[in-house]
This record gives sequence, structure tokens and C-alpha cells, in this order.
Amino acid sequence: MQAAIFDGSHDLKLTDIPLQEPGHDEVLIRIDSATICGTDQHILEGKFWAKPPVVLGHEFAGHVERVGSSVRNCQPGDLVSVEPHVYCGCCKPCRLGKPHLCLDRLAWGINLNGGFEQYATVRMDTVYRVPEGISAEEAALGEITGCCMHGVDRVDVQLGDVVVILGGGAAGLILARLAELRGAARIIISEPNAGRREQIRAFGYADVVDPLSEDLAAAVEAATNGGGADVVIEAAGRPETAAQAVELACHGGRILFFGVAAPGKQASIEPNRVFARELTIVGSIRNPFTHHRVMEIMPRLRLRDIVTHRFALGDIADAFAAAHRGDGLKICIKPNG
Repeated sequence: MQAAIFDGSHDLKLTDIPLQEPGHDEVLIRIDSATICGTDQHILEGKFWAKPPVVLGHEFAGHVERVGSSVRNCQPGDLVSVEPHVYCGCCKPCRLGKPHLCLDRLAWGINLNGGFEQYATVRMDTVYRVPEGISAEEAALGEITGCCMHGVDRVDVQLGDVVVILGGGAAGLILARLAELRGAARIIISEPNAGRREQIRAFGYADVVDPLSEDLAAAVEAATNGGGADVVIEAAGRPETAAQAVELACHGGRILFFGVAAPGKQASIEPNRVFARELTIVGSIRNPFTHHRVMEIMPRLRLRDIVTHRFALGDIADAFAAAHRGDGLKICIKPNG
């Protein structure tokens, strides 16, 4: 089968590799859709760790081809979504009920072969059957949607909240959908990419601000009668928007650092503002115990149009170039055509 291999360089190498037959507790999946995450881009840029040689792609879904003798949660032909993390179960975070902070974590697409290949063999406990009516492309968004769900849980969006989201890519839109379902009264999205702003409006969000030409702080002030946002979600992964999040929050406001800033980057934050307004700042990483919930709620999320670009596996270099340019919302690799 064909696979896009990360060998430690800045480009993926299209290579023929052996298909791995499933063990007794494993599932062989014929990959239909694998979407590009910002983390994948960071890996190729040398800003995020992965263990070469490895097949990248940790957001993927496909149809079950074969199952091991112990597998009971799926059968050949099922459309399934993969939660790509494997935790050790023995380190302190695992034993305190926080496995997503595992100190010895493995993950398909990071140090185990992931979704940018024609077939993937994964453990049965990471496989989730997809509800009727949900496409494989939507199912591939299960991992990022689970991460967004964990973030919204962490920042505790409540009924009537004004929510500001800094960054209107795929994650920003999914965060908006989840905040809406939790009862947010108003959602303001800041996004500098003109094409994305049009797509955000097409999704039904009218409060979209261009931070390069508009005064976002003034827009938030006007929307909240000068009070500031109840919740601010940093979804761009940039130090300047992390600092901006603190400035936009109201007294008693909550701030979520969701976007992945490159390690070592620093943001300048006024401690007195955090103190005087009694702000709560939380981080959010991965998707602990959310994938099942995502599959349950997926039919209500209306994510079908999040995938805006599709590429064959042989054109994966072009796909990453499009992702780097910020084309569309979510870019999908179709390994089997």
C-alpha cells in the first residue's frame, strides 16, 4: 500500500510499505478521509515532535476491512472514526484520571503510523462506529471535535454567555458550534483571512471581525455595553492573540488557550488585569473521554461543509501547501481516491 512517510525532513515521502494485518485486538481500516491538522504542519516545520519514520495524520476515518479475533465493537464494512491516542495507564496523570496528560503517550500519526496511508491498523479500543447519516469526512473530524469539546468543557461556556473566538479556522468554527449548543447568547469570531470570513458567515455567524482592519476591542465593547466577553477562546495559536484574550475578557471572565503556539514562544500579559478582574485562564489539550460524546452529538453539529479541499494521497505536498497558505477551512487527504 502507499503511505506518506515523515522521515525527519520538511517533506513527506510517498512510499510503498507492507500492509499490517490486524492482531487479535486490532482493526484494519481502509482509509477514506484523513484531514490535515495544524500539528501536522508544525511537525514538518520542525516545531513539533514526531518519531520518524512514521506515517503522519491523526484525524482519520474509514471502513473496517478486517478485525482480530477479540474485536467486538465493530465489524467489516462499518464506517469508523479513530481516537488516535494510546495511554500507558501507569504514570501519575493516568492514575489520577487524566490520561490525556500521560507521560508515555503513543499516538497514531505521531509515533505510530497514522492516516496518510491507504490502510491503517489500530487498537480496537480507539475505534468508534459512526452514526447513520454522517459522512467519512465528518467522521475524520472526530478527533479535533473531541479536542474542541474538551476545551469548551474546560472554559465552562454557559447559557447567555458572550463568547469571543480568536481564529476562525476549522477549530474556531467547531468551537463556535459547541458554544452555541451550550447556550452562548452571542458569538464573535475574529479572523484575518478574507476567504474564511466569508465561509464563517455562510455557516450562519454574522459577528465576524477582520482584526487587521477593524478594532476588535471596540467591537467587543459595543456588543457587551463596555463589559467585555464572558468567555474568550484563543484558537489561533499566536502569542499576540493570547495576550489579546486577556484584554477582551470581562470582570470574572474565563479564557481558554486552545490554539497550539510553538514551544518557546512568549506572550506579554498584564498580571494586574488578571488579578483585578479575577480572570480564569485555562489550557486545553487533546480529547479525554470525549470521542464517544462526539459521535453521539455529531448529527447536530452540521460539520459537512468544514472540509473545503480534497487531495489524492499522491498530491499530499500540494495539500500541505494549501494548508500553509490558509486555503479554505479543513483540507482532506483521500488515500484511496
